[in-house]
Amino acid sequence: MRILILLALVASAGCSSAWVDLSPLPSMPYEKLGPAHGEACALSFLALPWHQVFQLGASDRLERARAAAIGSVAGATGLIDVTLQERWTYWVLFSRRCAVVHGEAVR
Repeated sequence: MRILILLALVASAGCSSAWVDLSPLPSMPYEKLGPAHGEACALSFLALPWHQVFQLGASDRLERARAAAIGSVAGATGLIDVTLQERWTYWVLFSRRCAVVHGEAVR
């Protein structure tokens, strides 16, 4: 019975992250540098469509995608007009969840 309860607790645990502001207001005046794009992914093992048990890279996925978008344009320090998309791929009991950030790079 203890093992069953332990397994239920492990299966119900999930990963979460703090609030991520993908587009904080830049200080005025700012210069638009062009379109920016960034992506970051997380891997899940023992993944079912309604639950992922073991996740790698899930808690900082949005921060990494935002940093990749800013880094995609030379001299950029921030983003405006940001959109976020997610892409999920499942392979039996493994999954990959990617955050894709698009926006206008600013300095």
